[in-house]
Amino acid sequence: MPTIMINSQQLTFNNIYYVDSINGSDQNSGSEDSPFLTVNYAVSRCATTGDAIYANKGTHDVTRLAGTYDSGGLWDDSKAISFIGVKGQTIFVCDGSKHSGRDTHCIMFRNAGTKAYQITFDFRVGNRAINYSTSICGAGGPVTRGEIINCLFKVDSPSPSFSYSNDGTTTTKFTNCVFDVKANFVGSYTGGPGITLENCITNFTFHTEGTKTNTFDKGSFDSKYHITNFDEIALNVGIYSGKYGWTFDKILLQHNNNKIYTIESSENWYQTKMTSNTAPAPLVASASSFHSSGYEAYKAFNGDHITDNYWCTTSADSKNCWLMLDFNVPKRFNKVVLKSMITSRLGYNPKEFKIQGSKDNLVFKDLATVNEEWNTETDRIINFHNSTKYRYYKIFIISNNGASWSGIREVQFYERKDKLINLPSANQANFKKYGGSNLRLDTIFPIISFALQDKFSKNEEGLWVVTLDKKPLAIEFGNKE
Repeated sequence: MPTIMINSQQLTFNNIYYVDSINGSDQNSGSEDSPFLTVNYAVSRCATTGDAIYANKGTHDVTRLAGTYDSGGLWDDSKAISFIGVKGQTIFVCDGSKHSGRDTHCIMFRNAGTKAYQITFDFRVGNRAINYSTSICGAGGPVTRGEIINCLFKVDSPSPSFSYSNDGTTTTKFTNCVFDVKANFVGSYTGGPGITLENCITNFTFHTEGTKTNTFDKGSFDSKYHITNFDEIALNVGIYSGKYGWTFDKILLQHNNNKIYTIESSENWYQTKMTSNTAPAPLVASASSFHSSGYEAYKAFNGDHITDNYWCTTSADSKNCWLMLDFNVPKRFNKVVLKSMITSRLGYNPKEFKIQGSKDNLVFKDLATVNEEWNTETDRIINFHNSTKYRYYKIFIISNNGASWSGIREVQFYERKDKLINLPSANQANFKKYGGSNLRLDTIFPIISFALQDKFSKNEEGLWVVTLDKKPLAIEFGNKE
């Protein structure tokens, strides 16, 4: 069965139809080499369930022209379809000015199994202004469903809202999405209580309706929609975070043998969200001690770094104490984020501590050692080399910032993956696609691949290349245990 990789996540489908808004044709087969021209035609070719549409980079007009109340947006035809784009480069236009219906919407998913990944939605409402006429989700009265993951929404409505569904409660979920709007969200006309927002952010203010987890108001963005007034990676918010995040680092390197390389990196956060020391299975949290009920080990892995809940030791165990998570199966992590205690409890924060890994809960290897004052309410981010998978990860606290107890508010585990790609040439197109520099070069590369291109040129496109006479880079390939 065909598969698509999004970051390190492999998705499998019955069929994958490809769409190219420039070079495609709806008379084609829809294969990668013979893509369709329009997304809407690809939808018509999908089966009831199990198919995907991969929209190549470019602008795709997905405006649905139907009835008075059900026009304007991306329509799944009541099929369970996965819509997949190229992060930052696939744009779906939902243009309400192209029809005269009372209402225009953006997300018109009727099937609960429909999903959208890494797409920029350009939602234009035309001259409409009322919430039910311009809601993001709507399908002419019936409820909308499905999930939208790591997508960017640009909404020009003067009164943005999420739902219009007179037939029931909308169940659409938005995960790691960014909403660039023109005003504060207003309450939905109907169906709003069923909306779910998780790890989402807007530049104005979300309405109180629906279920919201780890959402942020009044965000500021740069030109590529990185969040500038919050730590998007540490908070796991927005399009550059999560399993399907847009985060990647690239740099162009040239060796004196005229080989060109780029390094591409991605970062995945393992979300624990524990509700007890043994739930959800198979995770098991433990500690050298805990102060009392309400301060158990799992409190540091419950996914809540907003409210004041945390793991805390007894007073007799404030030094040489530990907190551990058993993942049940070996996993590789090379970054850990510790969330600070609130200002009145900064003394609980670990000062000198180690991050350790073990395969058997008997022999532990030191992966990172930290010895530094932690007396401000900021995250402690620890990057370290690790090419080995461990089942057990432990925070061993040697001393804290001076309190009678040691505590940790939240622990987050990340795996950063680096891939070394060999390019055929250093032309301008490759520099635009692969160039840039926001990268740690003191790293081990477990993956190497080769970019194959039919046409390339050396330097006639105007790229200046400096060739180094000495070896600029020591590359060590780690194992993948």
